[in-house]
Amino acid sequence: MSVSYTPMMEQYRDIKRRHPDSILFFRLGDFYEMFFDDAELASRELEITLTGRNAGAAERVPMCGVPYHAADNYIARLISKGYRVAICEQVEDPGASKGIVRREVIRVVTPGTVLTENMLDKGNNYLVLLREEDDAVYLAAADVSTAECVWAEFAGPHRVGNLCDQLFRLAPAEVVLGGKIGSLADIQAFTAARLPRCTYSSLVVDDYAAIAGLPGRHFDADELPAAQGATLALALLLHYLYQTVKSDLSHLNRLTKYDAREHLALDAATLRNLEITANMRDGSRKDTLLSVLDHTKTAMGGRLLKKWLEYPLVNPAAITARQDAVGELIAKPLVRQEFHQSLAEIYDFERILTRIEVGTANARDLIALRASLTVLPAVKAGLAPLEAKRLSAIDHALATHGDVRDLITAAIGDNPPLAVREGGMIRAGYDLELDELRALARDSRQFVQDLEAREREATGIKSLKVGYNKVFGYYIEITNANAANVPAAYTRKQTLANAERYITPELKEFEIKILGAQEKIVAIEYHIFCRIREYVKVRIGEIQQTARLVAELDALASLAEAAVRGGYTRPALNNAREIVIRDGRHPVVEKLLKRELFVPNDTDLNHRDCEIMIITGPNMAGKSTYMRQVALLVLLAQTGSFIPAREASICPVDRVFTRVGASDDLATGQSTFMVEMNEVAHILRHATANSLIVLDEIGRGTSTFDGMSIARAVIEYGKDKVRAKTLFATHYHELTELEATSRRIKNFSVAVKERGNDVVFLRRIVPGGADKSYGIHVAQLAGLPKKLVERAQEILAELEHGQRHIRAAAGEAAATAAAEPAAEQPTLFASSLAEELATIDVMTLTPLEALNILYKLQIQAKQEAGRP
Repeated sequence: MSVSYTPMMEQYRDIKRRHPDSILFFRLGDFYEMFFDDAELASRELEITLTGRNAGAAERVPMCGVPYHAADNYIARLISKGYRVAICEQVEDPGASKGIVRREVIRVVTPGTVLTENMLDKGNNYLVLLREEDDAVYLAAADVSTAECVWAEFAGPHRVGNLCDQLFRLAPAEVVLGGKIGSLADIQAFTAARLPRCTYSSLVVDDYAAIAGLPGRHFDADELPAAQGATLALALLLHYLYQTVKSDLSHLNRLTKYDAREHLALDAATLRNLEITANMRDGSRKDTLLSVLDHTKTAMGGRLLKKWLEYPLVNPAAITARQDAVGELIAKPLVRQEFHQSLAEIYDFERILTRIEVGTANARDLIALRASLTVLPAVKAGLAPLEAKRLSAIDHALATHGDVRDLITAAIGDNPPLAVREGGMIRAGYDLELDELRALARDSRQFVQDLEAREREATGIKSLKVGYNKVFGYYIEITNANAANVPAAYTRKQTLANAERYITPELKEFEIKILGAQEKIVAIEYHIFCRIREYVKVRIGEIQQTARLVAELDALASLAEAAVRGGYTRPALNNAREIVIRDGRHPVVEKLLKRELFVPNDTDLNHRDCEIMIITGPNMAGKSTYMRQVALLVLLAQTGSFIPAREASICPVDRVFTRVGASDDLATGQSTFMVEMNEVAHILRHATANSLIVLDEIGRGTSTFDGMSIARAVIEYGKDKVRAKTLFATHYHELTELEATSRRIKNFSVAVKERGNDVVFLRRIVPGGADKSYGIHVAQLAGLPKKLVERAQEILAELEHGQRHIRAAAGEAAATAAAEPAAEQPTLFASSLAEELATIDVMTLTPLEALNILYKLQIQAKQEAGRP
């Protein structure tokens, strides 16, 4: 039997049916209410009280609610948990409507479409749509809050890996699937492991023809992709945004294509291993390259600087242009400081413009925009005398928008309220009618006081009061003790326990006049505010361009500030395909050292006599720091930044690859060694002769002989097939023998000074290989028990003694075999020793196991030979 609900609840159910995947915030008075399953879910997730409501059903339906003025905080908590929230408002005046007030969903908030300021941090908040078509995966992405839009195409056998790398850079809050994706399981496994806050949504469209024209409405024709699949992905992205944001989205007017050929390619592993914009501990920016370089004063500049680090340049002319700008700002400290002071007063007006576009901006947003525009003339004046190409271009293109600034200054008061429908926004003197109504409202207080005094004198009732409340309006209150003195002209309005309230014709006329004036004040103020907002909205494209120019200036000034504070120098660019660094320093580690100075090191990588550096030496001595340092300095140079070094000459590389550290991937069931091999395979497949490769301790996840064999094979493959400039750190000292096989392989080690049983790691990279690992010394430094360390030294001595005997025995056996006639050689292998030797897996033996087996075989051989 069907359940009969009240008309209001039927309205709720109808709207909920249209938004089944969202929590519906249903506006009732001063609250957003939730019902049925939504109420139970929200009550649990938000920890608010679950109640019930009579809705025409036999039983009360579950209900919970939140105050409308505090709803943003509750919505933010739900969005952070991956939920969607549909905001349903009254869309007609309750006083003018007949029956149920019409309500509609005015916005759907999802993790990727958040616009409210307190739900966003300084960084980007991307929404990504994926669509697969014709053996290619197309990505369309937008940060609705900043109006940034990008698209990319991924094809070929490595498209999923390249797509995941781009997802890692974008770090989207939400991925929308615009159709079936063949490799979705792999993509979701990657985001689960590396982007745990990313949520997934699906979009189903019945009529593609109806949305095909959306990209052309937003972007210039020369920005649109030629591939039909890419255009459709953009159309789906815009369609999804129209469904959720429910605005015309005209601020989304600029489209960028991600082209790997235009940037130094950094895969997800490299971005993570080098800790460029997020650290490996908790994913925050603490102790990252970005944290060292970021002296930006605006949120817009901070976002742009992060992009520069994630997408370094490969074009020498573009790199030089940035270097010139940074260099001039370094050379002119007073100009740079003035820029910093001015930029510090600029708000995030990229996001303010978005709120203006979608209709959620308030008067305080306009004040923030005015404050930002007010400092632009000073910024432009500071740019005028500068000569660097990029700084001159910013000066030429930077508009100050004096008309917008002056309009807001004239119209909006300095301290407006948050709400736009309560009055108090518009400055006195801006609108004559508004001023007259306000004067009337001010005079009403005096009128009430005068009326009260007159009526007390006329009636003789000294306790008579004239008052007002929102429900009953204005009234004259007389206690019951004075009821006999109430004039006949008074009309009873309300009865209280100890008094009666009355109205008079004069007071009624005044009430109508005053209440009408207050309503008019609010209406006029809101009308003026909307008119100003529309004026700004028409100019959004121009002001967005200004925001981008301000961001670029801020990022350039930040790089200059970092260079001055860190003592950085400008790297030269060369086309000799070499990397030459003198006294280079790790930009992050040197900042973290408190009690010691960072030891600088040189680097000479080229394709003539040092293509592969094999670096040996003990743990904790600085091998990994040095290799990361080289990669970061190259990346910094190609960002256009100065670098921490005495001098440098760098040829831009096309890609930087890193394989460092030990980690497993439990989500996909891959061991540490499997992850290592996957990353090495990825590097060897994608690296070119113009790449830079950093490999740290390849082969440590398996047995000694297996690992050594793999490490050697990787070096040889790199030398013969890849020809990339390579830094290869290893504990396998045997690999130093490879230097003799090629003039392009060179051995280096970390200098160590020994003082008896103590060692000092000098952290200097010097030519030549190391012959010790000093592992026990490192264990001692780590605080292992003294007895344990002493026992380890004893075992090490025994093993080294055994190794010497094995090598000596092997040499003697080889010499004997060479001296004896061939016919007498096979006697040993005719015995049972042959069977036992055949069962031994030599490549998996540790040195101690090999020594024990050799000893047993020797005893067995003596017995079979009849020797004591």
